[in-house]
Amino acid sequence: MHACLSWMANNGVPDTVVSAWAGHSDLSFTKRVYVHPDPQSLKAGSDKLGQLLVS
Repeated sequence: MHACLSWMANNGVPDTVVSAWAGHSDLSFTKRVYVHPDPQSLKAGSDKLGQLLVS
């Protein structure tokens, strides 16, 4: 379940849908326990920050 929820979250499925799909009533629980950014997501965030700092 953990890998599936992380995969869904990292591939564009909204957090609220991931949480509901898992049967959780508390979105923060789902995000805290199951959803983790993958290296590609972290790189994308770093790239965006770099663009902001260069402009």
